[in-house]
Amino acid sequence: MTDERSRVRLNVALYVAVVVCGCVALLLLYLHVSTSDNEVNGTDVVPGAGQDVGRGTVEAVRLANDTEQERIAAQLDAATKMVTAFVNFDYEEPQSTIEAVKSMATGTFLSQYSQGAKDLEKLAAEAQSDMVAEVVWAGLVAGDDDTATAIVATSGTVRNKTTEFQPEARNYRIQVDLVLEDGRWLTKDLQYVALG
Repeated sequence: MTDERSRVRLNVALYVAVVVCGCVALLLLYLHVSTSDNEVNGTDVVPGAGQDVGRGTVEAVRLANDTEQERIAAQLDAATKMVTAFVNFDYEEPQSTIEAVKSMATGTFLSQYSQGAKDLEKLAAEAQSDMVAEVVWAGLVAGDDDTATAIVATSGTVRNKTTEFQPEARNYRIQVDLVLEDGRWLTKDLQYVALG
């Protein structure tokens, strides 16, 4: 009975010590962050920059200003819309897909897609192929005021003669290269990325 009480007292004491140490650590972290200079050359940076996190030092990362955030959002929106149009296809209404893709394309990609559209239409009709997909995520790889590269992932299904008209899963990662033309982000190149 005495051993049991001693064990309970020891457990309570250890619990209190852990809680107190945790509170002290949080207080010290708060004081350190609140008193540290969160600016580098007059630009806001991510809090914690320069701290060792066990796997290296956190680098000072400049936070995007409102203009950059709006530009990035527009770039991701353009890439998402293009991929959504590109991967959804109904062999009975191929022109809706073809025209949607062409309206968001430019340069070499527009030329190549326009040239291949008739073959795409013919092959889809022969196979009676439908594809339905949605974008599940999109991320910017690189971007500036005039160009951007995004990776867009989709999840969907395809139905055709080969699948005996049963839906089969099709998931893709697609790289979209964008260029700003007359105030619109247009696709200048589009290619599938291997799913590793």
